[in-house]
Amino acid sequence: MINARLGKKDEINVCKLKISAWDEEEAVCIMSISEERMFILKMLEEGKITSEEAARLLEAIDPDKGTADSGSGFKAQQRKTNFADEVSKVRDKLNEWKKEFKKNYNQKDFERAVDEFSSKVEKLGKNLAYTTIGVADKLVDFISSFVETNSFNVFGKYKATNRVFEVPDVNEDMELNIEAINGHILVKKHMENKVIIRTTVKSPADNADEILDFSREENKVTLKCNKIGNISVSHEIFLPSVKVKNISLVTKNGKVYVEDSISENFEAVTSNSNVDLMGVNGDKINVSNKNGRINFGYIIGKDINIDAVNSVIEIRQIKTTNINASTRNGRIFIENVHNHNDDPNINMNLKTSSADIKVNMNDMEKRGYKIKAQTTHAEINLLIPEMTYRNISKQMSSNFVEADSDGYDDYINKVNIVAETTNGNIEIVK
Repeated sequence: MINARLGKKDEINVCKLKISAWDEEEAVCIMSISEERMFILKMLEEGKITSEEAARLLEAIDPDKGTADSGSGFKAQQRKTNFADEVSKVRDKLNEWKKEFKKNYNQKDFERAVDEFSSKVEKLGKNLAYTTIGVADKLVDFISSFVETNSFNVFGKYKATNRVFEVPDVNEDMELNIEAINGHILVKKHMENKVIIRTTVKSPADNADEILDFSREENKVTLKCNKIGNISVSHEIFLPSVKVKNISLVTKNGKVYVEDSISENFEAVTSNSNVDLMGVNGDKINVSNKNGRINFGYIIGKDINIDAVNSVIEIRQIKTTNINASTRNGRIFIENVHNHNDDPNINMNLKTSSADIKVNMNDMEKRGYKIKAQTTHAEINLLIPEMTYRNISKQMSSNFVEADSDGYDDYINKVNIVAETTNGNIEIVK
């Protein structure tokens, strides 16, 4: 369904009526029944309405099915109960798996335990995605909080050993390659013309110098871990306001947090935790994550590539030419995208599954839009004025739209968006 008259917020407000105020003769809902069900169940999950209210609203939007059933309406009542019970059972199952995970995980098998847990949640999400239960968010929040808090405390009993590494006379040809394990990498800016790396090592043995491998060859600086397993290595890095050639930050079971870096190429890789980038400036920015959130804010990057699994991607206030963002079972949200330098085009390729995609350009400029969007078991809303719809297809559970601005070829500045998901809505707003 392409909704040109009302935005999704208006649709939500229509279906958000409490049952006490519901009047079937006066309330008009322009959404399809399947979409209404999704929003009602989402409000139930968020606690905005009770299970009883949700069941009665579900009956109200499709009363014919209730009256068409035999005599007493038993099947209709059973259907209402099943919807409410389904959401409740999903919550119970997730909580049960969380307790089991906390009780039985073993540090040596942590990666395997996380993979097993995430596989269970992923399967649950695929089977019940239409309930908009948000299992990916729950997975991400649980795993990342488990790693970042005292639940992941096997290293707390080990003595912490600190090391400091300095790299003076930073220049534009410098390459910085930093590895951590079971620990975070934090990057901040300072006013000195040198790189300072403060490293903390936790290990059963007092062998920090055996674990760490620091080297500098001409303009290449490397700090790696010689060992893996039951150790923790984390870094706090201070960078000068100098544009360097490459910055590569790799860890697992730890956060990557970066403020104000400048480089030609930037890379951040982690798992089971978050990637938070604020004020990163790079010609090419690559981010990879698994079971964690990816948050971008005030980023300048001509080419941005995000490759994730079971991750939520949120991007706000960026200047770019190309964004390629791919995840699975996590929503993609993009807001306030501007042109990179003098490049007239913005290209977005966005792909996920069992989750929504939303792009809010907040665009006051005169730009031409070309959109290709595809989803299943859900809806596509293009809230962009003066669009010509070249192809609209809705067959069975599949929904496909191709559209572009009137006179698209005549625009100097263009925005091209390809968005694909399953069991999730797509909304693109100018």
